[in-house]
Amino acid sequence: MSGGWQALRETDRDLALALLFAPAASRDLIADRLSLAIEAETAMKLASEPMLAAIRLQWWVEAIQNVSGESVPLMERLLGHLDRGSLASADLVAQMELWQDRLSISPEDSPNAIGDCWADCFGALLPPQEQAARQVGRALVDPDARIGDEALGLLATAEGRWLWMIGMLVRHRRATGGSHDDPLMAWRMVGWRFGFRRPSSPTTSR
Repeated sequence: MSGGWQALRETDRDLALALLFAPAASRDLIADRLSLAIEAETAMKLASEPMLAAIRLQWWVEAIQNVSGESVPLMERLLGHLDRGSLASADLVAQMELWQDRLSISPEDSPNAIGDCWADCFGALLPPQEQAARQVGRALVDPDARIGDEALGLLATAEGRWLWMIGMLVRHRRATGGSHDDPLMAWRMVGWRFGFRRPSSPTTSR
């Protein structure tokens, strides 16, 4: 497996398993963009005060804009994608700005800011099915959000199968009490892919 996928597997095993259902040509790029999102989320959660989170997020923005930060493995991989023309630096900056904008909003003013942030991020990863992808991104971090069956159906394509799989993962976690440690997850995903024992969920969505 590629370095980007391996790095994501160390951070979030289940998301990495879902990417096994993505087209091989784009798997590494998707993995690194998800790793960048996780890095941004971690910066916000671990910082002892907003200013420290803002500094960390801005470091990533400036590294992307200045094509620097070669000493950071994720940044090195992102620079490789930029060099190959797999994406534009503006795409990565826009992704980081989602977290920067969220940092400037108080939870009281926007209680759904976390879900909005991840929804926008996932929507940008699959523009042809943006609305369906947004549902999956929101539900991944918002326990009150739901993924509609129609949205999942739209993602059941060669390009969107990995997002479909994340949607199934979200449903499974909720059906089993939110567990993030399932040693049979790889086999469950294969079963879901071919129609065996799929988890069910309400079809309403936010």
